[in-house]
Amino acid sequence: MNEGVVLAAQKQYLAAVEKLQSAAAIDPTNDQAYWNLAIVHMEMQRFDAAADDLRRAIDINPQAAGYHEKLGTVLMELEQWDQARESFERAIEIDTHLFKAYYKLGQIAERQDDPQTALQRYDQAVREGPRFIQGYRALGRLYADLGYQGEAVQVLQAGLQVVIPGTEDEAELHHLLGTVYQQQRNYDGAVEQFRAALQIQPAMREALFSLGWTYGLQNNREEARRYLKRYIDLAGAEAPAHYLKAAQDRLGQLEGP
Repeated sequence: MNEGVVLAAQKQYLAAVEKLQSAAAIDPTNDQAYWNLAIVHMEMQRFDAAADDLRRAIDINPQAAGYHEKLGTVLMELEQWDQARESFERAIEIDTHLFKAYYKLGQIAERQDDPQTALQRYDQAVREGPRFIQGYRALGRLYADLGYQGEAVQVLQAGLQVVIPGTEDEAELHHLLGTVYQQQRNYDGAVEQFRAALQIQPAMREALFSLGWTYGLQNNREEARRYLKRYIDLAGAEAPAHYLKAAQDRLGQLEGP
């Protein structure tokens, strides 16, 4: 088993699978062998095989919350949403502090068009994982999507209090908060947040577009042109077509008389 783990770390996945399968054959009660085999199969994008491995590990050690959580993750990859939900719920029954399980339950609830349950699950993810920035982003975004801008602002500001400064996570929180401020017509606040995002990531395309658009809403034509041009130059062919067209159209209007 240890040889298989080393080979997996070296990305020699086929050899790792052979060693781990040998370990499981020698000792069929070794749940760790099946766990490690599942991890390797996930790296190989063999999710059906990974699910089988995890079910065998669970049969041997049903009280390992992490096995249930990982099985839920694999089942999400297989788009087996109900079964994935059951796995995450079982993981939480065993360990109520698994914040990533709450987060993924929120993702499933959104997928199944149940936003209120998603809000509850994302909120639980943040409470159990107070430094789990993905939870703050998901909760703040969903509040904003549902029209609860005040709650969205509170969540995103809380995330900014705990995020590691200067990281991509901080830039994304600033951008998302700026988007909410823009929805509230707090354009000065939005500009401040978009500029904060760009100070961390100067080539952040979403923030360039948002900042240029917001300056346009403020009738600051010079700054609007500046940032929309930067967005078009940086985005290129990779930009979503509707965003690129919106930026080009707006820039054409701003360059008129």
